[in-house]
Amino acid sequence: MPSDWEDEDGLPEDEWSTGEEDLPEDEAGLPGMGPGDDPPRSRPSRSQIVRRRLTAIGAIVVVAIVAVIVLASAGSSSDDKGTGKAAAATTKTTEKAKPESHEVTNSIPQADWKPYTGPVPILEYHVLGSPPEGAPYPELYVGRTDFEKQMDWLEEHEYEAVTLEQVQEAWYHKGKLPPKPVVISFDDGYRPQYTFALPTLRKHGWAGLLNLKAEGSELYESNVEAMIAAGWELAAHTINHLDLTELGTEELEEEVAGSRKILQEEFKVPVNNFCYPAGQFDETVIEAVEAAGYTGATTEIPGFAEKDKPYELARLEILRETHVAGLAADLKTGKGETSEAPG
Repeated sequence: MPSDWEDEDGLPEDEWSTGEEDLPEDEAGLPGMGPGDDPPRSRPSRSQIVRRRLTAIGAIVVVAIVAVIVLASAGSSSDDKGTGKAAAATTKTTEKAKPESHEVTNSIPQADWKPYTGPVPILEYHVLGSPPEGAPYPELYVGRTDFEKQMDWLEEHEYEAVTLEQVQEAWYHKGKLPPKPVVISFDDGYRPQYTFALPTLRKHGWAGLLNLKAEGSELYESNVEAMIAAGWELAAHTINHLDLTELGTEELEEEVAGSRKILQEEFKVPVNNFCYPAGQFDETVIEAVEAAGYTGATTEIPGFAEKDKPYELARLEILRETHVAGLAADLKTGKGETSEAPG
């Protein structure tokens, strides 16, 4: 209910008091007018005032809504521009994040390479690091500092490492090699061949030859894949590292042809070369290697590899006591030492 001082519309009763109530009215019921007075304006009714106020409020609301819409539109436009910038930045980041080729420089022929069919030295390494106490064949452990110095020496004397497949391409298919090629091979699949040999050779732009046992190596599948991605060649080294000269026909085939099949299926590479465990082979073993489709096979016969002996490729075995001086001597004479350890 309206209060004592409000009318029925909720407005104060005295709001409409103009002080004219006591003026005399003419016959029309209007206040009397004196000479020269302007006719009074009619007072708006209460309903008109209410309508006017509602109209004013409505106008304010409309203006507010329009303002909100304009601000929202401007914000949206700004957001769109920001999103575009973010998208562009994301695109640039994505482009920069595209992985470059992991292959080392010498994974493909270089400008100064030329046709070559002569002998090529193949170095033979096993474990890189210090032999643990009680290691059965400590001579197979080459110190890591020694290995780094040997690689530095090779580069200083203009040797360049290539894969055996690259050598065979030059020997048999008119491919090209650097002026002083050398193959750096690693047997069995020891962990430091990935953790240490891979980054060391990468510094020189070189790839290695990994003679991998199909089962029982220390390397993870991802390690081998990373080495292949860098341009390394993968060769088979049997499944169980057995003396092939002591095996029957079926077991020999399994170790020779079976190891190649396993590696081909697992790593999706050709596996064109083979490495005899401990360098043990005979005519029967060579026949099995040829029948399995290999292009060549490496031995532990000291010397340089020659194109007319594809399944009896000689190597220079690098041992713990070889050091840089021994490596230099081996490369100069074409002769080297051979360990009695099974390689």
